[in-house]
Formats: sequence, C-alpha cells, structure tokens
Amino acid sequence: MSYLITYILSLAFALSSLLSIPFNDLESAFAKGDAEKVISYGKTKILISIDSKEGVYSKSQGTQVLKSFFKDNPPKSFSFDFKGKENGSNSFAVGVYKSVAKKFRISLKFQKEGEDYLIESITIGKQ
Repeated sequence: MSYLITYILSLAFALSSLLSIPFNDLESAFAKGDAEKVISYGKTKILISIDSKEGVYSKSQGTQVLKSFFKDNPPKSFSFDFKGKENGSNSFAVGVYKSVAKKFRISLKFQKEGEDYLIESITIGKQ
C-alpha cells in the first residue's frame, strides 16, 4: 500500500513539473542573451517595457526588441531573485540582469493558457 501511495505522489510531482514555468530555461536564455529563446515562451503578443519605453509586440518584433537590448547591453549574468507560485491564471518572476557595464531588474509576468504559463509582459529597468 505504501508503495502505491509513493508511486502516485511521484507521478503527481513529475506531471506538475511538466506544467510549470520554465524558470531554468529562461534564466539560461537571459544569461546568454538569447532573445529567440526568451520570446519562444511568450504569448502571441507581448508587452515589453525597457526603461519606460514600452510597446506591445508580436513575437518577431519582440525578438528584435530584445536582440537590440542584448546588443546594447551584452550579458554577463542573470538570475531570478523571486519566482512566483503557479496559482490560478497568473504568476510573475523578478531577476537581476548584469551586463558588462550595467545592472538591470527584469520582471516577467506570466499568464496561464491551457496547461502552459506564457510570458505576458517583460519589464526591464536600470538598477
């Protein structure tokens, strides 16, 4: 009986990890300056705000906006300081992006669509 309970709990945890926000992939993508990878986890339209200049962009436009940011601020490191819980239809995360010369705070807001959490907005501001 205890084996059955252990098996069921293990299966539940394994399935929940498949439905979670890909924090590790996003952390790696920001650390590498990989705009395509970041945007691949986004909704069809994404709100991007960089130093108070904001717009709603398609995935291809959003990729270009992030590529420009990474070109102007080549990545040195990125790590999440806070990862919100995946409760309900929204979640968010906050991290620190270090370029060669500057530090930025990056906030990501996620919205659940079906079984996936997709990036709804990216806010980047100097720290």
